[in-house]
Amino acid sequence: MMRKILALAWLNAVQLLRNPAEVVGVVVLPLVLTMLFGSAFAGAQVSELGVLFVDEDGTSYSAQVGELVDAEESLKIEEATREEAEAQIAAGDAAVAVLVPEGFGSDLSGAGATIEIMRNPTSQSGYAVFSVVQGIAMRMSGNAAAAEIVSTAIPGAAEFDDVYAETDAKWEPTPPVYTEGQTVVASEVRGDSVIAEGSTQSSIGFTVWFILFMTFGSAGGILEEREQGTLRRLMVAPVSRAAIVSGKVLGTVMAATVQALVLVLVGALAFGVPWGRDPLGVALVLGSYILAGTGLAVMISALVRTRDQMSGLSPLVSTGLAMLGGCLWPLEVVAPAMQTIAKATPTGWAIIGLTDVVARNQGLTSAVLPTLVLLGFAAVTLGVGIKMLKFE
Repeated sequence: MMRKILALAWLNAVQLLRNPAEVVGVVVLPLVLTMLFGSAFAGAQVSELGVLFVDEDGTSYSAQVGELVDAEESLKIEEATREEAEAQIAAGDAAVAVLVPEGFGSDLSGAGATIEIMRNPTSQSGYAVFSVVQGIAMRMSGNAAAAEIVSTAIPGAAEFDDVYAETDAKWEPTPPVYTEGQTVVASEVRGDSVIAEGSTQSSIGFTVWFILFMTFGSAGGILEEREQGTLRRLMVAPVSRAAIVSGKVLGTVMAATVQALVLVLVGALAFGVPWGRDPLGVALVLGSYILAGTGLAVMISALVRTRDQMSGLSPLVSTGLAMLGGCLWPLEVVAPAMQTIAKATPTGWAIIGLTDVVARNQGLTSAVLPTLVLLGFAAVTLGVGIKMLKFE
């Protein structure tokens, strides 16, 4: 019995690979799009903004201004003279410059010290640099005020420079008071990451999406055999109906499993997506999703009449479910109503489970509910599809 089922499953795989159009649609295209979008997201890094730095004071205090500007991750300083900075900004070769005028160090302990900013009027980046420099000015003002108070309270007991250095050291590794931003989304976040982004979202989304393409393409072979009369001839062979249906279903599951493994390996090896963080959790969600996708494909193949109808309908259904389920963008960024709709789709539950396991590192327990929901979906669709499947 099992040998017959395996033979029928292998026949189903051969029929799929025999059609060049199907191979391109369900094998080549997923790999190409995964590589394309994965590379795009992997390379999407914030570039540093070049800032010209003019130090006309030449003191340790003016040097500190440059160091603090350069310490900002999004900024990178390049030393220049005032004349060079003015010329480059006027020519549009530079966007912004930070200038520390002569006398800055001495003014810290007396009159107000000034940090100048020059920017090109067409550049918006000057506002960001101004905010950074304003923060630096507040830090140095606090240091200078404390040093001035202490050094003048008891003449000769402490030097301005020494108190300033001691006060400035209090800012590291964290300042006495700092702000912390939080992103609030309509989602219960319990893991390490709020939203799957970049290559992780791309890898998870395309894997879920194109598994549907594979199941629909493989299940379409049932219609082709029905049109050719192969299924009818199988009925007179010493093979039970249950074995025939099991072989066709197993063939679809095997084809989708191979595709899922390939897409997971591409995401892990090429883009560093942490698919191997919890292999069992990934296997549970993907396995149950493959069964759900197979059930949906078998059910639709039982409802339509021809292979052409199946070929026309499968892209609409799979793409629609991919969009509703969050394959193309994180579910957390859409409206609550759309998040509810996503939970009515197998793609939505697959995305939820894989995001929790792969991106949020929530462990095996987070895979249990999506797996159970997907298995229930598979049971219903497979049951309906097998019952309605016609051999003639």
